[in-house]
Amino acid sequence: MANTEIHRAGSLAETAEEILNRRAESLARETIEEEAAHRLALLLFRIAEEWYCVRVSDVREIFQEYDITTVPGVPDYILGVVNVRGEILSITDPATLMHIGAISLDGVEQPPAIVIVNGEVATAIVVDEIGDIAEIPDDSVEPPISIIDRAQAAFISGSVHVGDNMVGLINIERMLEPVITGGRH
Repeated sequence: MANTEIHRAGSLAETAEEILNRRAESLARETIEEEAAHRLALLLFRIAEEWYCVRVSDVREIFQEYDITTVPGVPDYILGVVNVRGEILSITDPATLMHIGAISLDGVEQPPAIVIVNGEVATAIVVDEIGDIAEIPDDSVEPPISIIDRAQAAFISGSVHVGDNMVGLINIERMLEPVITGGRH
């Protein structure tokens, strides 16, 4: 009888320890998932000497080989359209749009293009260089720095620190606003 009680007590202790271990693992997994839910993944890219970023969730794809078909009568920041696997996308030069220069298309290699999407609206923006993907806490996005030009500021929704650099977060909604004849509204 005593042997049976000892065996049962040992079995209960093992079961309790197993339950506690599973609970500890579950709590640890919830913490990791919770931390991941509060992080923002950003795709970094360079325009001229400055680094900018977009949310990875706003990026559909990146491509480097394309043929631009020019379209008459569009603003100068619309370089034309490209055919991406049967889908016609506009190619936007964000540097010209933000009045900070222009992306050169005259090099040996074409500049990379990032397809950004907001709902059903998409465009490909050409940039000088694609950088890394950075993850930051989602509450670390600060207001845009006040020293940027007013024309540029309209397209920057915030600033983030990535390493030692301050990076402008592109305002996708503003970048994807419809083109009104005669320029942006």
